[in-house]
Amino acid sequence: MSATRECTPLELSWLAEGFELVPMHGPFVHGIVRQFARPETHHLRFRALVLAEHCNGYATAHGGFLATLADIWLAYNIYHRLPQGARMVTANLTVDYLTPVGAGDWLESQIDRVRLGSRLCHASGAILTTGRPVVAMRGTFAMIEAKAGQAVISSSAATDR
Repeated sequence: MSATRECTPLELSWLAEGFELVPMHGPFVHGIVRQFARPETHHLRFRALVLAEHCNGYATAHGGFLATLADIWLAYNIYHRLPQGARMVTANLTVDYLTPVGAGDWLESQIDRVRLGSRLCHASGAILTTGRPVVAMRGTFAMIEAKAGQAVISSSAATDR
């Protein structure tokens, strides 16, 4: 499971650059990838390392893996701007695959737009590797009300509001 392995030297260098390991909520994402984030002026910048387990039969990162990162990275860039206790779900996600990446490549988010609305929120950007765009991404997220007894996700150090 990639989220519980030891940090690579590359990931340790990210920690030295001010990135923090982001604890993902729920078992799905936690079991897929270890993610790092750093607050920037207007957005959160995420990084993740592509491992062999993220690749398809062609030795390139699986499209579903990249779409999962797009969904999470766009959503967290909205979520950290919302009031404490706010909840949202993905209503639409568009991912354009631009160039393949393989095991050993590292990915970084570049968010260029975030718009918060009372019912819908939008974000867009790209996933890069060494400055080259790998994925263009756009997401729409619907605000929802918590049902009685549902846990509310707490913010982590990297996503503090």
